[in-house]
Amino acid sequence: MNEHIIATGTVTNAIKGRDALKKRGFYAEMQRMKSTDRKYGCGYAIAVRGNLSEIEQILKEANVKIIKVL
Repeated sequence: MNEHIIATGTVTNAIKGRDALKKRGFYAEMQRMKSTDRKYGCGYAIAVRGNLSEIEQILKEANVKIIKVL
């Protein structure tokens, strides 16, 4: 299964996204991005495994802004 790093920018969006994904049965964790990747907001992301289109739909429904999928 593929692991995706989804840049959300803010800690609030990362927490909200992580919780929404966990409620739907995904293994997801919030993480701080490397300093070289901080061009994506404040530097917070969600690491998650699974089908990317399903993950993006869940985050969209939870009103989590996706800056970039790395």
